[in-house]
Amino acid sequence: MMIKEEKRQMFGQLLMEKKMVNECQIEEALEVQKANGKALGNILIDLGHTTSDLIMSVLNITRKTEQKLARLFNASIGILQCSEQTSLLNFIMAEAERILESDMCNLFLVDEDANEFKCFFIHNEETREIRLPRNVGLAGYVSKASESINLEDAYQSPLFDPQIDNMLEYKTETVLCIPVKQKDNKVIGALQVVNKKGKGRFTPHDEWLLKSFAIFASNAISMINSNKDVTQEVRFTENLKMLNLAVENLSEGVIIITQDDDSVVVNPAVKWMLDWNINKAIDKQNTIALLNRTGLKDIPAWLKGEADTLTSQEITIQTPETRVIRVDCTEINGEFNHKKKRGCLVVFKDITRDKEFQQIKSEFITVASHELLSPITSMKNSINLLLQEIPGPNTDSQKKFLHIINDGIEYLSNLSTTLMDIAMSEIRKVPLKREKVDLSKVIKSAMESQWFKADEKKISFVNNNGNTPPVLADTNRIRQVLLNLLDNAFKFIHDGGEISVSAKSTGGEVEISVKDNGPGIFLEEQVKIFEKFYQVENAATKKHYGIGLGLSICKDIVEAQGGRIWVESKERDGSNFVFTLPLYK
Repeated sequence: MMIKEEKRQMFGQLLMEKKMVNECQIEEALEVQKANGKALGNILIDLGHTTSDLIMSVLNITRKTEQKLARLFNASIGILQCSEQTSLLNFIMAEAERILESDMCNLFLVDEDANEFKCFFIHNEETREIRLPRNVGLAGYVSKASESINLEDAYQSPLFDPQIDNMLEYKTETVLCIPVKQKDNKVIGALQVVNKKGKGRFTPHDEWLLKSFAIFASNAISMINSNKDVTQEVRFTENLKMLNLAVENLSEGVIIITQDDDSVVVNPAVKWMLDWNINKAIDKQNTIALLNRTGLKDIPAWLKGEADTLTSQEITIQTPETRVIRVDCTEINGEFNHKKKRGCLVVFKDITRDKEFQQIKSEFITVASHELLSPITSMKNSINLLLQEIPGPNTDSQKKFLHIINDGIEYLSNLSTTLMDIAMSEIRKVPLKREKVDLSKVIKSAMESQWFKADEKKISFVNNNGNTPPVLADTNRIRQVLLNLLDNAFKFIHDGGEISVSAKSTGGEVEISVKDNGPGIFLEEQVKIFEKFYQVENAATKKHYGIGLGLSICKDIVEAQGGRIWVESKERDGSNFVFTLPLYK
């Protein structure tokens, strides 16, 4: 991931502010950068301090399909530069490591005469080869069954063979192993990546990416082993055919087009979306004509050098039915045969349903929140009168049931407020009354309202707040954030655990944290948990009803007051939700 030179220092500071890395890790990366000149983000990923998904979440960037395909295209061009087997195998392993952001890659090639695997791996920048039985380990199973294996904990699988780990004094945790097949579907080996950087898991997309890369790897191995004298241009054309195969079943439409070549990649999905003839072969001239006709004239103009940049846009297709299509472009540059291959990769996504759903959702939330508030207010007032025994005294049993009803009404009231907040945040009108706020009082009030939960679950409930200076904020909104974070902690923590709340002054702001010693959150999920309607998938979420709005609302409220919010967590090691507020001056 490239970061512009002028933004490098800001980038490192931003990662530290978001608690993605610490100062020592940044200094270590900067020292490495002096030696190799690589981008700071890439070095941090290589050192295992973070992942590109987390960096992109900090920068508010989404790794889109076109960017992933561009990486695949550039890797396929790189494979073509390898003219003999040793350099080819080295490139395959190094590139698989880079593309999948893993610590190591193993390439297993079948030796049919010996009924063994030739297992290749890179250790201390040196390619090594060992022989392994063909029917042993993950590679043995994958090559025999011709199916992939994705493990979160390798040592829990009876198929895993720790022989390479023992040899290298290494510990495999996550592993993705896929078959390497020839065109005739014959399995010639297996490609295995080990330990996703940043302690992450290999995703279904990673599996697709590795399978697609293996198509190019297998094709290149077959070409070199055949000893045929094939020209570079023929190999490039063959590579485009492989790309067609890789993107054929993608739900997104894909076009890959270069300036100097007549061949193009156009998958069936884009033909269907744009109402092109699915069964008709399309050449470069047809593709450019169709892009112009569809209103995407800037792409052909860019190819001719008549436009400086490629921009994302939305287009509306009227036939056979009205569809809204999002079009994202990325430039591709690869050196081939000592010449630059300049082109673009265009991805089309049908967002018609998303647009319709967003409209319906916004209308429903707005109407529902308004309609619910009136009867809930009436019920709250009536229950309060009964609890105050104004109509007459209550028995102990009646008091118990009245409190249960009151808790339910309070939940509905909070839910209605949350829905109202969602509706207002959609149109950027989160109401705020910012004033001088004593955080100690707000934290104490929020915690006192939750003591019954702590007592019920025998949880140690600790207020570590010191004498923090006042902040500029909306008192009620900050209390809402604290209650949401506390409610979240109570949902996930085990009986007998600990929840603590603390606040400290740092520079021109105050950091408030709600920490628990619960099960923790996977790195991949930390990127998503502040999104609307997203919920972490585990036993706790199934036990406690929720619709995934609490953390999203917290983010909206905190950011609307000039603050930041993030989570620090490791799986099985608890979570620490932290947000900041500006000091009152």
